[in-house]
Amino acid sequence: MPATRIWLKNPLAIFTSNGLDARGGLVLQDGLIVEVLGAGQQPSAPCNEVFDAREHVILPGLINTHHHFYQTLTRAWAPVVNQPLFPWLKTLYPVWARLTPEKLALATKVALAELLLSGCTTAAD
Repeated sequence: MPATRIWLKNPLAIFTSNGLDARGGLVLQDGLIVEVLGAGQQPSAPCNEVFDAREHVILPGLINTHHHFYQTLTRAWAPVVNQPLFPWLKTLYPVWARLTPEKLALATKVALAELLLSGCTTAAD
């Protein structure tokens, strides 16, 4: 199967942490960045798709190194809203102890969806 190449062309802005000129965009091949293009540069080989990114900002995925997916289901529960930390924990520990595998799976899906919507592509739980 031939490789899928996508050119994210001429973004409005792009962040590179290494000082590379990427104003011409990025070329992705099978989900990996294979070329960083400076202003006015063209991809070295044809691309299957070209995405006009002139109205888009390209950022690397954000990383969340500390999360509690299971708490997603209880964070807005009325009995604990606005409580200080230790009363909050005392109230919630018994609730969390009764979470079933199905509830944990649901909490994980919700937490991951929220993280992706906020730009987070990597998380540790």
